[in-house]
Amino acid sequence: MTAMQNMQFNEDDLEPLHEVLDSVSEPKHFGTRLLADLWSEREGEDGFVIGRDVPSRRIARVMHNLMLLQPIVEGGRVKDMRVRIAGDTLNMRFGVNPTGMLLSELFPEEDFAQHLIRTNQVLDESVPLILRSELRRGRVTERRLEIAVLPVWNAGRTERWILAGVFYFN
Repeated sequence: MTAMQNMQFNEDDLEPLHEVLDSVSEPKHFGTRLLADLWSEREGEDGFVIGRDVPSRRIARVMHNLMLLQPIVEGGRVKDMRVRIAGDTLNMRFGVNPTGMLLSELFPEEDFAQHLIRTNQVLDESVPLILRSELRRGRVTERRLEIAVLPVWNAGRTERWILAGVFYFN
């Protein structure tokens, strides 16, 4: 047996993954800028609409980074979000295809509460939010990413939903 074969990996020995989020004023990642620019352009006209503006050729190269979230509203506030569509990059982020799942099923309770606060802010103010995220295990940063959280119209233009773009830095 080699030394590598003797090594035992036990997931229980790992510290849990923790996400640290900070709002930023300007997107840095190419994909975030591309998505934010299209959103700004469309919002200045008649709004960013699912089915018309996404999918589209202009953002085809970042479609695998996108997640469409439908708000679940109770008492006039968003209480949770259902993932309607999720690109392949989200499989890497969550370890499963999150399509059909609730946001509350994807995040620990504390992280979910923070996402919900930000989501309500984006929908209430109809403004985009750009976040930088570090996924940390203990003191080690495992991944860095940038997230665009954009209010968009559903296909029938009856509700505001969230289009999120998740872009990893290498």
